[in-house]
Amino acid sequence: MTGLLRGPWGPVLVLANLLNAYVAYGALATQPQGAWDEQTLTGIEFASALLIVLGVTTTLLALFPVRRRTLSHWWLAPSLAFLAMGAARWAYVVHTYPQGG
Repeated sequence: MTGLLRGPWGPVLVLANLLNAYVAYGALATQPQGAWDEQTLTGIEFASALLIVLGVTTTLLALFPVRRRTLSHWWLAPSLAFLAMGAARWAYVVHTYPQGG
C-alpha cells in the first residue's frame, strides 16, 4: 500500500513532476535555427538548468516520504529522469553549438 497517494506527499510530488514535465517540454522541444541563434540557445540552456534544479528539488522532496516508507521507491524515478534529461540536453547544446570567438 506504499505506492498509493497517501497524505500530502502524493499530490505535492505529482504537481512537482508536472512542473518538471512542462519545463522539460520547453527544454527539449525548442530547436535553434542555427549556431548563430544565441537567444534560443540561451533559452534552452536556461530551461535545462532550471530542469536540473527542479529535478534535484523534487528528488529531495520525494526522499522524505520514501525513507519513511510512506511512498514507494518508484516515486524517485520521474524526478531523476527529469534531472538526467536536463543534464543531457544542456550537454548536447553546449557540445553541438560551441560558443564562437
